[in-house]
Amino acid sequence: MPASNPVSALAQRWLRRVASLVALAGAAAAMPSLAAAGTFDLCVRGTGLGVSRIARLTLEVGPAEAAASIAGVAPRLGAMLANQRFWNNEAEEVFGAPFDAEICGEAVAPQLKLELTLSDTEARDLVANATRSGAARPAEVRPRQAAPLPAGAAPDGVVRDAQGNVQYQVVRVHYATNRKDAGEAAPADTRFGGDRGSLAFGVAEVTVPKSHRVGALEAPSILRLEFRADPSKHVVLASVRPLTHDAWRAEIAKRATALGNAGILVFIHGYNVRFADAARRAGQLSYDLGFAGPTVLFSWPSRAGVVEYTVDEQAAEWSIPDMKEVLGSLATVAPGTPVYVIAHSMGNRVLTRGFKAMLDEDINKRRAFKQIVLAAPDIDADVFRREIGPAILGKGPRVTLYASSNDKALLASRNLHGGYRRLGESGENIVVMRDLDTVDASMVSTEFLGHSYFGDSTTVMSDLIYVIQKSLPPQDRVRFALEPVRAAMGLYWRFKTQ
Repeated sequence: MPASNPVSALAQRWLRRVASLVALAGAAAAMPSLAAAGTFDLCVRGTGLGVSRIARLTLEVGPAEAAASIAGVAPRLGAMLANQRFWNNEAEEVFGAPFDAEICGEAVAPQLKLELTLSDTEARDLVANATRSGAARPAEVRPRQAAPLPAGAAPDGVVRDAQGNVQYQVVRVHYATNRKDAGEAAPADTRFGGDRGSLAFGVAEVTVPKSHRVGALEAPSILRLEFRADPSKHVVLASVRPLTHDAWRAEIAKRATALGNAGILVFIHGYNVRFADAARRAGQLSYDLGFAGPTVLFSWPSRAGVVEYTVDEQAAEWSIPDMKEVLGSLATVAPGTPVYVIAHSMGNRVLTRGFKAMLDEDINKRRAFKQIVLAAPDIDADVFRREIGPAILGKGPRVTLYASSNDKALLASRNLHGGYRRLGESGENIVVMRDLDTVDASMVSTEFLGHSYFGDSTTVMSDLIYVIQKSLPPQDRVRFALEPVRAAMGLYWRFKTQ
């Protein structure tokens, strides 16, 4: 809810009640057991701007009569208590459901436990309030930063050392790739190379260290005498597990619709990217955005070599039909579930052409897509204005363009293409079109080439959170980081000076 909405008196009473229950839970936890308690095995999730928490919660309520009374609201009660007791009230919304191993099994989420003792009056009061309560929380927050977690608080998939200290989080990435499969004997980071193959599906596990900085893609550094990936320090592709298309769809649908229908996040990488690095970036984006639903990577066969630009161009064009198939599959995987798409660099060619082909085949599939982000797109700007833009803009999803005048990779691409400007370049000829939210990111400090600012910058990541999680248009993001620019070609937006 918007920050300006007042918290209702009913909601305030409900939150006070939860706070008192937390105090009771702390006292009850010291007891050896609860007499004749009822036990609820739950999945609970809390979500907010840049925040995603999921856990398995064992809620013990006694006496048995009280447990029976609250059975209908136990999932919601458990989620509220988890937010109060374990998540430091970071979540704006909470959801609960009976335990499901595929949603929050031992390998995916931490296990929490609370014990409560309730009188008959308290149990009736909880049932009455839990079915009607709701609360607004402030909307302006930054992405989650690396910091000591409150006692018991942890994101999903946390791995701890022998002393119980958090080492890293495991993030699931559902991949679709048309790279050639080297087979099960190949290590995870080399299983899919740069040659063309048939479209395949599966799940990759990506680890994100506790020390992770928002926007960073930590990797071993020879300068730090690091010669191999360490999940306690680096973002690592840990495993790859192939799935059939049907099993892939079923997993995505289940995770997308469970615990609040969070939706699906799709990422398409750019030129000169290995499969392993694309999976790592997808996991990092999911983590930094606090995205609660499944993250999907479409990885096309980039050769991952600086001098292989023209080969990658051909591979990107060859991948358009497979991109169309994947987008079409996601559009129907769970009716009513929103799909959010982020493409980078040359991957925007694959995305935009594939999306256009999907619309040409079935215009109704557009309804599933809520947001499309074109980050540093390596597309001929004139071709986009004349052909691609009119075909995809205003056709359902809101489309955001991030461009920069400091993008040296796009400058090199322009030179390779006879001086024709790229869509991801800003300056006096920045592309401004109806139904396109153009954002000039030139003021954002980033790495040397200035090409990966969408994932490397905390400023852009903050803006992406409002785009993906809240679907806010630029005019509603002005109070955070953007300011309007009124130019001859029309209105666009830029990041404020840092």
